[in-house]
Amino acid sequence: MVTQKQLDGLNYKQAQKRNSEKFNLLSKTEQKQVRQQGYKNLGWDNVRKSWTILQKLIPSSPVDFVGFVIQKAEDRYEQAKQEGNLLEVLKAGKSVIKSLQLKYQ
Repeated sequence: MVTQKQLDGLNYKQAQKRNSEKFNLLSKTEQKQVRQQGYKNLGWDNVRKSWTILQKLIPSSPVDFVGFVIQKAEDRYEQAKQEGNLLEVLKAGKSVIKSLQLKYQ
């Protein structure tokens, strides 16, 4: 079994998506600055390096852990649904419900 590389618990595509989302929140000037620092969101090593670069620019804000858990559970549910893995769909669905309960308790 091949082990998947991860960055902060995210696989390559998830980490790449997170980088793109954060990059797109930056102003055009900041985007240019980040690119000059070596931002390139293609290839595992570049994705990791780009995240380090982005973290320096992103202002520190309180982390919404419950929102993060909900998003992670929903992503897992969608992935299982796409793969047609019914058992994983049920497990992921249960995770979504539990994380929503955290938010609305």
